[in-house]
Amino acid sequence: MTMRKQKNFRIRRQKGSALLVSLMIMVGLSLLGLGFVAVSETESAIAVNERNYVQAQSAAELGCKTVIEMFQDAPWANDRGILPQNTQQFKTLRTDGGNHDYYKPNAGDFLFDVPLKGDRTNKFFGSDYKHADVTINDAAGAKATTYLDKLSKMLFYTPAGATEKLRITDIRVYSPPWPGAVVDADGYYDSNASTNPRYGVATIRVTAQKLVNGQVRAERAVKAIIAETPFPTVDGAIETAGSLVGQGNFAVYWGKILSAKDMQVNRPAVGMPWFDAKNQMAYEYGSDTTLERQSSTNYRASDAYAPGDLVHATEAAIAVDPDLAKFAYRCTNAGATAAGVPLQTDWKKVVGQSFVDGGVTWTAEASRPFDIMTSSTDFYTMYNWLTQLTGRTLEDPWLHARARGTLVYNNNGTVPCNDNTNPHPCDYNDRTQLVTARYSNFFQNLITTDPGNRPERIEAVFPTMDYEFWKAIAQSASNDPGSGIYYFSYAGDGTNNLFTGPGGVTKDIRAWLNAAPNASGKAYNGLGPGFYFFDTQNGKNPQFGKGGLLTPDCALTSGTIPDPKFQMRGYIYLNAAHFGSKGIGNTPLTDVYNMPGEPYRDVGYREVDDTVTPMKWKLTGGALPAGTFTVVGADNGQFDWHDLNGNGQLDVWTEDITRNGAVPFTRPDGTVVNTPTWVPVPWYEGCTVPDPLATPAVVPAPGTGCSEPHEPYANITYPAQGSPASSSKIEWYSNGINDAQAPSFRRSLLRTGTNTVAPCLAATKNSECTSNSYDKDGALVTLSPILWGVLYNEGGYDGSGNADYYGSLLMRGDFSATGTPNVWFDECLARGCLEQQLKMQRVMVSSMETDNTQ
Repeated sequence: MTMRKQKNFRIRRQKGSALLVSLMIMVGLSLLGLGFVAVSETESAIAVNERNYVQAQSAAELGCKTVIEMFQDAPWANDRGILPQNTQQFKTLRTDGGNHDYYKPNAGDFLFDVPLKGDRTNKFFGSDYKHADVTINDAAGAKATTYLDKLSKMLFYTPAGATEKLRITDIRVYSPPWPGAVVDADGYYDSNASTNPRYGVATIRVTAQKLVNGQVRAERAVKAIIAETPFPTVDGAIETAGSLVGQGNFAVYWGKILSAKDMQVNRPAVGMPWFDAKNQMAYEYGSDTTLERQSSTNYRASDAYAPGDLVHATEAAIAVDPDLAKFAYRCTNAGATAAGVPLQTDWKKVVGQSFVDGGVTWTAEASRPFDIMTSSTDFYTMYNWLTQLTGRTLEDPWLHARARGTLVYNNNGTVPCNDNTNPHPCDYNDRTQLVTARYSNFFQNLITTDPGNRPERIEAVFPTMDYEFWKAIAQSASNDPGSGIYYFSYAGDGTNNLFTGPGGVTKDIRAWLNAAPNASGKAYNGLGPGFYFFDTQNGKNPQFGKGGLLTPDCALTSGTIPDPKFQMRGYIYLNAAHFGSKGIGNTPLTDVYNMPGEPYRDVGYREVDDTVTPMKWKLTGGALPAGTFTVVGADNGQFDWHDLNGNGQLDVWTEDITRNGAVPFTRPDGTVVNTPTWVPVPWYEGCTVPDPLATPAVVPAPGTGCSEPHEPYANITYPAQGSPASSSKIEWYSNGINDAQAPSFRRSLLRTGTNTVAPCLAATKNSECTSNSYDKDGALVTLSPILWGVLYNEGGYDGSGNADYYGSLLMRGDFSATGTPNVWFDECLARGCLEQQLKMQRVMVSSMETDNTQ
């Protein structure tokens, strides 16, 4: 009995152990299962994080490439709404010694647009992303947040109600690497402390985030350094390293003619008056200016000053107290001046204070930038040159001819002004000379450049093309079908012009050159506009005696052109012995093309502080007279202005300086003008700028209107569409122009079809018609050119017949033309429009870093 009990007890104990073991195994398996679950969740989290990382990285790369595209074509980016507004909220005030400025301070300019270099305002100086010239992030304000949200929405598709999204959160643009440059205390490069070249145009840094339910899950930054693509420059209608001889009726319009030897110009058109080889007539004197205080009798025949008349202190007073030059004095009470001259102490140096001069009350205000120094001997500044020019008709305002050797015009070899030794034989140096009859746009013997800002000579130098460089560009890019750059090897026998081009196809050069559209809209040559490089016979460099053999003459005639219509488009690089045209029949395309834009004086404008109400002049160093005015845009190679009302166009207000003929004025040449003559009213503190694009339109009350700050320009009434060779008139028109009067002054800039343009009314936008405002592009006129672009030839030009060219002809050899061909300069080429026309890249990426933290 006892033994049985023990056995049963042991059995019971063993059953308890099994239960415990089972439980332990179950717990272990559960823990193991939980471990696998945890591992699985961790792997899932890692995968999600990796996905967020990759998405944020890709978003940053796309954002960076988008900014690069803005540099490639800023107008294109603006049209598509991705270009940021040029506002000071997105820019940093840079310090560089005595300079305090912004990148592209002219609010009317596009950010990241050409020019990409030149004046410091077109360059970037920030040494790193913490001191970027352009910074767009949420910290920059509501405009920046709105822009980043808009850009992100355009770049990344986010379904409605989605909890996850990608967003560009930070865009910074600053200086490219600059070895040896000194960084000042504020983090900007000192532009005067290094002569080393920059490694590019700009550094771009873009940050993107992956957001889930508004929370940041990943953030990455990408940095790229971009450099300008070294395209050849073009700034003249004809340029030759040889002599230039034009016989018959050969004519050049609208641009510069340059010869590195002697020149014979066949069309001696009078252009803008030139004081020297660099400066045209200084018509800023009269544009935004004051006259010295004179006796009433000398000032106006009526022997009285009228309210609004503006003067500066006498030159004698300014010589004693230079601070007086910072003030102008407005007549606030009409009358005749005192018999004597105001005392030195009479002139007030506090804005708003007044003093009495006989019957006239003068009230002090900020000075104008271009005081006419009537009692000085400086020819450039002592006359009202604006009135000398306004109302005049010029044969060709843009034409100027420059020769390294001697220069004559007409077939009879006439020497301009009968002085064949002076480098500027028709120097405009006498106020009595008529601007409509003085050939001051002719220059010769330009073998050197004179020092200073008023040189009589600027050396005439032919812009050499580097054969090796452009051949390498063409060969490397020809493998990319979308590059628009093509290489052609010579396949002839030395007597013909066969070339092998894209796809290994061999054609006559005349077939390859024809980029005109056929009936279906495709180019006859199958390529369209582009950069065409036609090599030498033996593929060797023809320059500097390196053995290259030029190909046979390329002569265009109606019998040798294989297609019914013909036009070269783009940049053509030839290595032919001669190029020319000899009777092309009706093969050219007839269409409308832009005349040049209006001439301007690149002297800058005084900056206005538009962050305060009412707006004031921006002064450095405190109030007047201690403070100094800030000048924007001088000598930067572009027209500058300040968009005070934010409507995207320069708004100009004009006034009749003769008061409907009641107050005649005398030009410096002595002629009296007693007919209405309209000129722009410069901006002054307290005035009203018109805004025709506002709703309702802003129209200043009488006596209160003014123009937005801008550089002086010569407003032009262009010839009609069908009269491209006609003269142009320098004039402004009344603010009250109506639709019936508009066609007399305004010309279309809007092409509506082949050789058709939109009509111009009084209220037509400035972007669609020429206007009182500055017109960057000239009127559309009808031409029939066989070239739209640039043609460079390593040889010379030898042509006759009646061909027209729109663009530029560059010849290393002699230029000899007979017959009636015409060259019309496309001024847009000098502004980089060739790249835009050809869809070629303005900039190239020299370096890109992903996952950037610096």
